[in-house]
Amino acid sequence: MVNVVVRTTQQKNDEDRFTVLEEVLKEAGFWDDLEALYIKSGKTKSDFLIAVKPNLMMFYSKEDMSVITEPALVEHLINKMAEKGYTNIALVESQNVYGNWFRNREVENVAKHAGYEGRNYRIVDLTKDAVAHQYKGSLGMYLVGKTWRDADFRISFAKNKTHFSTYYTLTIKNIYGTTPEQNKFLEYHRDREVDEVTIEMLKEFPVHFGIIDGIWGSDGLLGIKADYSPKNTKTLIAGSNLIAVDMVGAIKMGLDPMKSGFTRLAVEAFGKPGICITGDGSVYKDWDNVPPGMDHILNYGEEWYGFSNLMGFLSSEMDDAFPVKFTSRVILAIRRFFLWILKGISVYE
Repeated sequence: MVNVVVRTTQQKNDEDRFTVLEEVLKEAGFWDDLEALYIKSGKTKSDFLIAVKPNLMMFYSKEDMSVITEPALVEHLINKMAEKGYTNIALVESQNVYGNWFRNREVENVAKHAGYEGRNYRIVDLTKDAVAHQYKGSLGMYLVGKTWRDADFRISFAKNKTHFSTYYTLTIKNIYGTTPEQNKFLEYHRDREVDEVTIEMLKEFPVHFGIIDGIWGSDGLLGIKADYSPKNTKTLIAGSNLIAVDMVGAIKMGLDPMKSGFTRLAVEAFGKPGICITGDGSVYKDWDNVPPGMDHILNYGEEWYGFSNLMGFLSSEMDDAFPVKFTSRVILAIRRFFLWILKGISVYE
């Protein structure tokens, strides 16, 4: 049986979330797992490379931080590792499709604007860090971020979010963000199958621990990219098995975990774990999921790259720190109208 720990904050405004994170890590065996791999590596702590993959690159506005892993929580985890002598820590992400439409979307720029300070760790842009790698599976000779490849201990620190094409996006889907290509619509939606690529990455580069930041949750149809009325779900979930962690995360949303193609493929590849939930496994109150059938609709739509790319831009709001690349007044006017409609839908979900 795999232990998955679920803990909730108790204090007003979640002031105790850092204490809860420490409790979750301890109960889920994080420090024991980290120490065991460190000893097995035979390296010094200054050479032992830890890679932390948060959900970062969906950041679009300081007015809506619900769509990314809270930077303060990630940095608290990193600081606790540093206190134990682990000084070779990298926060990793790759550029994403927002770079098709907006400027300054390199990982370091986005991280700093989102609030990451870079103390006790370095920020690594896996798109710039990419090197050739021979995969054993369907990817063949392809690319990987060198830092992710070389890490001795990998952590997926995901956000509690819905996803319009996979119903939910948690620790497994978060690993999709380690794929190094920037134009992810083209490379991983049209030319490859995004869930298959992610599972191949997991096979080649195992992730040793998963955490879900559910202090605030981004739900509803647009949960992956925007939530103008996020839910204060007050929850942290953690465990050493990503499949088990995600299954518990989906159950908390009131979903069948197998609705996600990522989870189904992961179970096929690694097996379905038996799960022991330590903590509250009840469904989040007033949580809004993605309507049924959206995954099938979007699976067809993503094959039309030009249309998907345009719709992606029209439905994406962005802070002024990341200026729009488009200059067409007509397209920009359509986008303003489209965003007005989407904001209305999100608020009343």
